[in-house]
Amino acid sequence: MELIFHKSEKYIDEDIFYYISDQRDKHSMIKPSKDNLISMTVESENLSPPNKKDISNVLYPFEKNSIDKIYIGLSFPLFSNNWAASYLRYLLKIIKKDGSIILPVYPEEQANEKGMWSRSFLENIFTSRTGWKGTNNVWAENDGVMSMRIGKIFPKKINSTLNFFLEENGNQNTRDQFFNKEKNYSAVIKNIWSTSRMSSIVEKIIQDQFSNKKVLYCDIGENPSLPFEINVSSYINIGSTIIMTGNNDSYNKLSNYFAYRNTKPYQKIDEQDFDKLSLLKPSIVSVINNQNNNEILNKLLNSLPATTIIFYGNLDEEGNLYNNYNISIYSTIVATKIDSSKTINHYSDIIEEEINNEENKDNYKIYVLTPK
Repeated sequence: MELIFHKSEKYIDEDIFYYISDQRDKHSMIKPSKDNLISMTVESENLSPPNKKDISNVLYPFEKNSIDKIYIGLSFPLFSNNWAASYLRYLLKIIKKDGSIILPVYPEEQANEKGMWSRSFLENIFTSRTGWKGTNNVWAENDGVMSMRIGKIFPKKINSTLNFFLEENGNQNTRDQFFNKEKNYSAVIKNIWSTSRMSSIVEKIIQDQFSNKKVLYCDIGENPSLPFEINVSSYINIGSTIIMTGNNDSYNKLSNYFAYRNTKPYQKIDEQDFDKLSLLKPSIVSVINNQNNNEILNKLLNSLPATTIIFYGNLDEEGNLYNNYNISIYSTIVATKIDSSKTINHYSDIIEEEINNEENKDNYKIYVLTPK
């Protein structure tokens, strides 16, 4: 079985063409047969096994050692962070022993700009060959394409909330069957992908704002998996994390999971305790997963005037509230700052157009408010 993963059905044709084009693969080293490919997407709410008739979700619980090849489409949101590295490690478990994962990689500068994978990023994490002996996990294929295979040493597990979801969802599914309960797993899957996307963007903002300086990070939101993912990131220097949430159930489960794993210090405070937050003086606060983001933002402007704020929503920049801040906008599609004077390139023509038109759309945006 050969699978190809997409963001949504909108991108299927372009994703497939990238791999079947003679220009991409003149010697047919990795070129698939279009007829053999089964498409799966991130946004599908169909949780059935992969098949030609219905497009199902990529987080379908595959059997181990069951898939011949997995092609990662251009549209598939796979960023270069702990979450994505954990996901690639998971895919290595479900391909057959002689199977492979084929994915697009970017030149170093472009990869760094957008938070995507480059050859060196992959090799730093997944190289398993010793000297000249053994099979590597990472193979160079063609321009812009690499493959991953089961090498001499299986990659070590990396800290990520994805591992919690992969392990705990299996346990929860068994419990639900035992008690004859039904659960809305579509909502769980949406939360998993939201964490993947937003954590990579928050990581990039912290890198741009603080470089390698130690950061006291805070997230105010209903999705505690986001601050936990940032807390265990290998790509930013987190000193400690403040998790300001009312979602006690999710927080407790994640806290229990990470209790004996290597994390930076973290603490939970009540979602309404802005007085305590002002005393802690975080370096940067993210306000993303709330129904009242604008209300929370207004409270932060008064209580934390020296703190950088990441805000997801609609911002009226013409008001006087933000006179003490420099305001920038980051893409919600790739992890990069939007600059109206600069074109952001992407292998996907569709996505490149979407990125470069983001600033002019009325959709929610990611704003970064930096104190002047």
